Amino acid sequence: MSDEPSARLKEEKLNRREDYELGPIRPKRDVGDLKSKYGTLDNQALQGLPLPQKELFKRLEPFGGKYLNIWKGDRVVILEGPDKGKIGIISAIDGKKAKVTVKDLNRVDIQIPQVFVEKENPDQRPVSTIDGPMDINSVRVVATIPGKDGNLKDVIVKQFVNTNFRKTRSGYSWSRMIPGLDIIVPWPKREKRVVKPKADTPSDTLRIDVDVQSYIPTLLRPPMPRSVIDELRNKFSVFRTRHEPEYIAAKEAEEQAKLDQKKTIKAMRTPLMEAKRKERKMKKKLAKKQKLTPDMWEKIGKTIAAKKGYVGKEDSGPTPEVLPA
Repeated sequence: MSDEPSARLKEEKLNRREDYELGPIRPKRDVGDLKSKYGTLDNQALQGLPLPQKELFKRLEPFGGKYLNIWKGDRVVILEGPDKGKIGIISAIDGKKAKVTVKDLNRVDIQIPQVFVEKENPDQRPVSTIDGPMDINSVRVVATIPGKDGNLKDVIVKQFVNTNFRKTRSGYSWSRMIPGLDIIVPWPKREKRVVKPKADTPSDTLRIDVDVQSYIPTLLRPPMPRSVIDELRNKFSVFRTRHEPEYIAAKEAEEQAKLDQKKTIKAMRTPLMEAKRKERKMKKKLAKKQKLTPDMWEKIGKTIAAKKGYVGKEDSGPTPEVLPA
């Protein structure tokens, strides 16, 4: 199967040489099965074969090699072929064969098997015209950049330089820059993926049935078995606020045991310990209620003066008045 394209190419070369040499008496080839298919390509020959690794790298090297800087949606100009000089948008790119497909350009006729020709189609010919793939080196990216006068203009970019490599979850991302101008050309905008709704089948539940309220909670019956609640939440969480009656009863029993232990300690006091305890309480109460009298303030003042060395010295100033507390 892999030798079929090369065998057909060899056959076409021989036919072309024969037609050139024979001239007007060349054989008529558009007969029989080829009457409506002559000059067309089959889909397999159009797609071609994957290139060897060395040849593939050689063709992709001007476009970034492993990290391509040309992508689907880019505006490109065709450099060779019948559509030379025309600008179009890339509709598909094949990195394994180094080929690109430009929308509405490089149109070729392909053969369609008779079984795939629709009966409703008024054109029953087994031929269809599609956008043919072309070598990636046959196109160059057309970028819009600001000119010297500040206005935007379209330029043909001969080569890009990859920059700003970043590692992402799916691999690597990078930017493409025009060397010499240091202008980063943005990537084409990706088309939004439109998900078509699937048609309903007899096994599907209708929306009107889904929206019907089939469960009405009550206060007399829990919405689920109690054993399921522990599976939905952390039973031992510190943020838990509602507990089971058995757990609450056990905690209350622990608190009551602590209170009973304190009462037991009080019951074990001797009469002497109880008397000393009452005496300490009375002293604390007296210390809180007792206030300093004028005599006490006077004694305190004399004591402070004696310590500072003023006792026995004459003082010409007035005697300070002792204010009541």
